[in-house]
Formats: sequence, structure tokens, C-alpha cells
Amino acid sequence: MGPDWSLLPPELLKVMAEKVTSLADYIRFGAVCRPWLSACSRRPSHLPPQLPWLMLPYQSNGNDNSTRLFYDLSASKIHKIDLPETCGSNIRGVSICGSSHGWLVLQKGQLVSLLNPITHATISLPPFNGPPSAIGIAALNASNAEYPNFFQNWNADRYAIKRTDNVRVCKAILTSSPLQPNCMVFVFTVSKWPLAFCKIGDECWTVIEFKYPWRLLDICDFTYNNGFLYTVDRKGPIKMYNLKKPSRTLLGGGINLINMHLVEGVSGDILLIYDGPIHVNGVFKETKYTVYKLSNDEEPKCTEVMDVGQNVLFVDGGYRALSLSSANLSLPEWGANCLCYDSVRLEKQNGQATLYNHNIKFARLDDGKVIDITGDLGSFQVNEDWQKSLWLTPSLL
Repeated sequence: MGPDWSLLPPELLKVMAEKVTSLADYIRFGAVCRPWLSACSRRPSHLPPQLPWLMLPYQSNGNDNSTRLFYDLSASKIHKIDLPETCGSNIRGVSICGSSHGWLVLQKGQLVSLLNPITHATISLPPFNGPPSAIGIAALNASNAEYPNFFQNWNADRYAIKRTDNVRVCKAILTSSPLQPNCMVFVFTVSKWPLAFCKIGDECWTVIEFKYPWRLLDICDFTYNNGFLYTVDRKGPIKMYNLKKPSRTLLGGGINLINMHLVEGVSGDILLIYDGPIHVNGVFKETKYTVYKLSNDEEPKCTEVMDVGQNVLFVDGGYRALSLSSANLSLPEWGANCLCYDSVRLEKQNGQATLYNHNIKFARLDDGKVIDITGDLGSFQVNEDWQKSLWLTPSLL
């Protein structure tokens, strides 16, 4: 008869648990038996940052199938996780409108919440039909003297959303884990609100008001870093809004690209990822992505870069971007200075899109070389209930 591993001393089990660096293995460690689970911390701080998992597409039409598929880059396998929180009782179900710091941002009608798919912890955010608090953003290069009261909370009633109003969140980001103090949630919506944010525990959203009229659909993406909000529109200019003072600065323009994604780099740099064909010296590059770095020196501008340093960039099927530090990751042989993305191949029947086929590729930024990381991850039907793929950085925090 073999040894009874459940009888190992608790102090030894704790040391063993702290030697595990893979989140998936850490969960398996705790699943061995009750004593092994007792040796595991509910919020293990020793686990290093994990390579992201790609949450594969599914139909969000309110059916009873709550199994979600996540492709684990580090283990090269698919995890099946039951997430009933992502199912809805009505025909539209629950939409996943963002993934940030290991948490999913869920929307069901005018209700928004956060979900950690690993721990199943949930956090409710203020409903959209609650009374908002409005702030203003001053005009380009405006000084405090020109708009001394522009940041006062005024005109909030004009942003009131009725229970019958339709609100669709296009993108959501968190500034940190929501378990950390002062975590902020930013949302970009199709509604009366272009951009809004709240802190965990707030009773209402704060709406960011733009001084001059703008067309909502012109904005391509946004990101946040240390009190500054960055936006990019379809004509290429990047604007920086100081949420602490009434100012806005034009940082870069004239790029004249269409599909662009802003992301905060690991050292605080702001990177712009362009999704579209690029040619160099008259020859199209093999990769469809080009990366620009925002320079905020004497003459703000965006410059194409072939080396992103410690940044490893990820782009998902919803065209959201993520940057992680290569210094903290156990990278596979394809290494750093690359962009990893969910490659989608569209199949058509009778001229109509019917299926999306997915596989993960990576592109080297120095020479544009593209390599398949996975084989075919599956085909998924295209319809109005389509939930696109997204990257998730798994975490127990």
C-alpha cells in the first residue's frame, strides 16, 4: 500500500504550495485533498504573472450551456470552465464587454458587474439608470483661468439614462484588480455617455463630458494611465485628457489610419497598434499589425517602432489590446518583442459570413515574420448573438 500523501505535515505542504508557479497547477494542487487545499492561500501573492488565456467565442443567446473554453498559452491546452454567471434568462443573455486584470466585465441590460472566472467572485457596479455625476473636459490647451469652473459637477441631469434606454458597452478597462483600493472602471458606451468611470464602491458613474460636439463612432479606442485618459479617433489624432485638471492636449495626428488600438505599455508608455495592411518599400509586410509609440516630448508625435522592449502585445477577436512585461513571464520559445493575436478566418456561403475559424499566431515586430502557435481552435457560427474572443490574464487576486 502506497503512502498517504494527505498526512504530510502542514508546514511542508505550505512550502510545496509556494513552489508552484503555474496558476492551473496551483488549483490542481489544492484539489488533491482537504489538507492540501488548506495549505493553499485564497489570494496567493507568490504566483508570478501568468501568460494570458484566450477565451474562445460562444453564443450569448441565453441558452443553458454555461461552459466556456479558454486556451492556455503556457500549457498549450484548452480549459473548460463552467460560468453560469455569463448566461442570461432572456434571449439576449449576458454580454462580456471587457477583460482586465484577470476579471471579466459583464453587462446585462443596464446592470454591470465584474467576474473573476477562476474564483467566481463577483462585484456589482452602479447601474446605468442611476443618477450620474458629470464632469467636464476643457477645450484644447485650455488653461484654468479660461475655464475656472469647468470641472464642477454640473448638468448631470442631461446624462440621466431611463430604464427603457438602450446602453451598449463597447469597451471596459480596470486600472488594477478590483480587490485593490482605488480601483477605477472605465467604460466606452453607445448611449448618452461617450466615456464614464466609477470607483469600486461608488453609487453612481461619473460621465466625462467633451466640451465640443463629437461623433461617437469616430473614436476607435481609449486607455488610461496615472490620471490621464487617452483617446484615438479614425483620423489618427491622439488626445490626452487630464482628469485632475481642466486640460486637453493633442499628442499626435496625421497618421490617417482606421483600425487602431491604444494600450498602456509596461513602463507607462502609450502604444498605438494599427490593424491593417502595411507595406515597406513597396512590399506588403507579412504581419497585418504595426506598432507606434507615442512621444510626448517637445513635439508630440507617433513613431513606428520595431522594438517594444519588455512589452509583449496581445490582440483579441474583439480588437482589444493588452500589454504584459516579458520580464515577469515564463515565455515560450517564441519569446519577446512580438505581438500575439487571435487570427480569424471567415467562411462564406452564398456571399454571407457563416463561420469564424480561429487560431493563434504571433508576429515578430523586427522582421514581421508570422508563425502559427496553435492549430485550428474551432469554428463558430456568426450571428447577432456572437460573443467574440478575448484575452484574460488568469489571477486569483
